[in-house]
Amino acid sequence: MSASGAAPTRSSSTPTLFQIAATFAGISSTAFGGGQKASIRHQVTSHGWMDSDEFMDGLEIAQVLPGPNILNLAIYCGQRVRGIPGAISAFLGASIPPFAIILIAGALYFKFAANPYVHGALRGCAVGALGLTIGNALELSWDERDDWLKLVLIAVVALVVARFRMPLLLVLAIFGGAGIVREYVKAARKKRGVP
Repeated sequence: MSASGAAPTRSSSTPTLFQIAATFAGISSTAFGGGQKASIRHQVTSHGWMDSDEFMDGLEIAQVLPGPNILNLAIYCGQRVRGIPGAISAFLGASIPPFAIILIAGALYFKFAANPYVHGALRGCAVGALGLTIGNALELSWDERDDWLKLVLIAVVALVVARFRMPLLLVLAIFGGAGIVREYVKAARKKRGVP
């Protein structure tokens, strides 16, 4: 790690703070719902800022920390690339465009709230967001397709959250704990040379 706290990048050149802000501004103003995570993954890996494993580590951290996952993830990615200034640039890029968009959309909504086309458009957006979330889940779990136990864990977590409405803290305690134990056992076996 560098003195600024940033990990070495995978690309031959370090991005400028403007490039980081512009990348996250582009993502936050064109993607919505769960699709933002997949967009961030694509951008940071294609630019060589981090590899897929580093991104997944950041995604896991972002999802368990309080606050919006997307902003947490943007801050993580920016920090990995350029330290604290990168984190601030990523935060500003990921937060300012949606803030402006929601102000404009809110003003337009209240002006045209009685219009049935507005309600139809919102229902269509909700369906689009659901599709992006499902696509995002499939893309992010695709790398785990060879590990049947992880796939079972993903399916069980989805079931208990969607069907049985298990509280988030309980999900984290039970399934996060199971994942930690599994990885610990796997690392211990690898250390002893057991397949």
